[in-house]
Amino acid sequence: MPQVALSADFLKAFAKIPRSQQKKVRQFLDKFRADPTPASIKYEPIADVRDPKVRTVRIDKAYRGIVIHPPKGDVYLMVWVDHHDEAMGWARNKVFEVNQRTGSFQVWEPVEGAAEPAAAEPAVPVVEPEVVGPGFLLAGHANETLLLFGVPEPLLAAVRTLRTDADLDQLAPYLPDEAADALYMLAAGFDPDQTLEELERVTDTGERDVPETVDSQDFVAALERPESKRQFKIVEDDHELHDILNAPLELWRIFLHPSQEKLVKIRSNGPSRVLGGAGTGKTVVAMHRARHLAADVFNTSGDRILFTTFTKNLAADIAHQLDDLCGAERDRIEVANLDRWAHRFLKAQGLRFKTISQDQARRIWSEVYGEVGDEAFSEAFCVEEWRQVVQARDVVDPEGYLRARRVGRGTRLSRGQRKAVWNMMAAYRRRLERDNLLELDDVIRQARLMIETEPSLVRYRAVVADEVQDFSPSDLRLLRALVPEGPDDLFLVGDAHQRIYGYRTSLSRCGINIRGRRSRRLKINYRTTERIRNWAVALLHGLEIDDLDEGVDTMKGFRSLRPGVDPRIHHWDTPDEEGAFVVETVKSWLEHRSPEQICITARRHALISDRYLPLLEQAGIPAVEIKTDDEASLPSGVRIATMHRVKGLEFPCMLLAAIQAGEIGRLQNKDFPDDASLQAFLQQERCLVYVAATRARDELVVTGFGEPWECPGVSGAS
Repeated sequence: MPQVALSADFLKAFAKIPRSQQKKVRQFLDKFRADPTPASIKYEPIADVRDPKVRTVRIDKAYRGIVIHPPKGDVYLMVWVDHHDEAMGWARNKVFEVNQRTGSFQVWEPVEGAAEPAAAEPAVPVVEPEVVGPGFLLAGHANETLLLFGVPEPLLAAVRTLRTDADLDQLAPYLPDEAADALYMLAAGFDPDQTLEELERVTDTGERDVPETVDSQDFVAALERPESKRQFKIVEDDHELHDILNAPLELWRIFLHPSQEKLVKIRSNGPSRVLGGAGTGKTVVAMHRARHLAADVFNTSGDRILFTTFTKNLAADIAHQLDDLCGAERDRIEVANLDRWAHRFLKAQGLRFKTISQDQARRIWSEVYGEVGDEAFSEAFCVEEWRQVVQARDVVDPEGYLRARRVGRGTRLSRGQRKAVWNMMAAYRRRLERDNLLELDDVIRQARLMIETEPSLVRYRAVVADEVQDFSPSDLRLLRALVPEGPDDLFLVGDAHQRIYGYRTSLSRCGINIRGRRSRRLKINYRTTERIRNWAVALLHGLEIDDLDEGVDTMKGFRSLRPGVDPRIHHWDTPDEEGAFVVETVKSWLEHRSPEQICITARRHALISDRYLPLLEQAGIPAVEIKTDDEASLPSGVRIATMHRVKGLEFPCMLLAAIQAGEIGRLQNKDFPDDASLQAFLQQERCLVYVAATRARDELVVTGFGEPWECPGVSGAS
């Protein structure tokens, strides 16, 4: 039976045409998908086209679709739609073919029209004709290796002469995506076997996943390759076609990179961990994983999947996106941030308590310290000791505190000193018990203890957890208790580079043991341009970032799909100068962007409410603060929010405001009991700015006034 496949390029083009034309394209596709073979669909060749398989189809008098007509078989590829001349121009120089080595379906373009690579001198003669010579970006790699990774033979000469990453950035748009990915990995220092593994081009037994034979005319087999599925989707039925066209730019719902697809469907004998920098699609993988588990693994009517994350805002965003992603299996996927889940669970078990507020906690600590405090230890030290040692490590008695590990605490304590500090913390605990108050860690602990005592209280088959870097040890222990140990039980996603709430923790010390290939990394950034990513990564220069367990994480081999433009960094002497610049920048963006595509973020809420919102209002620019769980439901206007609130969101244009000393890196009235606490806070601040910067998709502007913020690794941080 004839089939139709849509490309990601087609959906991007479809999203840009007027709604009146979209309706006509829909009508055509309904007929086309039902049967692409009748004579009434006139497949017309394009004059002077490079690829003879390219045909146009008539949408109406003005618009044409571009179809790749199969040389044999019955899969037709719809790859573009546009005005007549523009559609012809887009397709004329492209090649659509099955790669003879990878077996995947590729789209690429000769480089005659590309800018010449910035080679400073003639090519250095190679010692071996089949190996790239010294002085070039891919020196030492054989031609056959480059072809193995999907480089089309006509582009091999251009690849061999690359000298710099900038040259590769220029060439990448002409290459198939799978080849560009591999070349960036090789250029970063990965050897061929490492590159194959990173790109999921190896089998479960570790062998290279390369087809023995390839039929260049067999589109069906080619489109089944994982590398093809990141760009092409065979439409299964009318309902799926309707869903795809209703949200054509939500490509994350349809196309996954092979490395993502492998993680979604991985079968594991226990917990799995996925690491990845900002924009690498970790949350997308987690959502697809939840759907896969509910639809294909734990798919009986009583099987339930819990999807949890750190903040309630992100949980709400994920719940809405799962509504769009899932079908009937959505009813068996529960979404809740972990604190809210634990509160609901305890209330359902009949426990009556009140959760302590930050103001209440500060007042009680002050009173307790005044009554039983020891001058040798500040109140701030006792509070941090309580948070990072007692609560984080489930310490409930003096003996447990005497044995507790105090990794990361800057002040060494003797046995006698621990007893003195414990007296203050025990007094604080008694006050909580007297007033029937629980901290969040207490709520989490109580829920875990109940479940460990009576496992039948919850019956999840699997738990998927996002933003795990911000989970406390208590949170992680609860995750372990929520689902029985077994195959596909826990799927944990996180990135310690984005840790902006919690402190370094260890999965294994919380009973979550990750082994071998059950730990994976995502390295391709789909959101942020390479130049924005480079600036953001420099914010973390010199910091040791953990891998959520006992090891160290790095960003070796990470890259973005698009080079983009450099961030604009400006610093001003006065608030008025900065304010005028902010308004001018937003106005310039509004000339070619809708207000909802622009976001201003700052460190504190007071800056939002007292400074930047009034600035925009006085300039006549509609602006809306992001407070609700559902950003998409807000009225029209430029978005504005704190740096913590923009986590999990993305915008084409981001402006980071008030990036200056006193606002970033050392907030006023912040008391640090020792240097270790200060250094942990400073690292968290740098991670926070990293998170805010990597919300930008296309353009990033960073501005401030007064005394500049000094950040190691970044020249002119503000």
